Amino acid sequence: MTEPRFRPLLEPADWIGVRLNGEPLEVPRGMSVLAGLLIRADDASSPGWFCAIGQCQRCRVRINGREAVACQTSPAEGDVIETRDSWSG
Repeated sequence: MTEPRFRPLLEPADWIGVRLNGEPLEVPRGMSVLAGLLIRADDASSPGWFCAIGQCQRCRVRINGREAVACQTSPAEGDVIETRDSWSG
């Protein structure tokens, strides 16, 4: 597990495991996908974002094969998240 980019205010039990572009990653439970990825992922794998309220759609990702807006969706344990950079075609 990589070290968080920011000092977390959550206890370890409050983290869940997901897969981001095929790699395992732990993110805070109850946060949006976007917030979790901004805290845990490196800059290259974080989805782009602008408004963070679901209007601009720049943070669109696929979660378990279904498109979602990362800033308005909370991940669940075991979710497979793909950023647009990883989509083929």
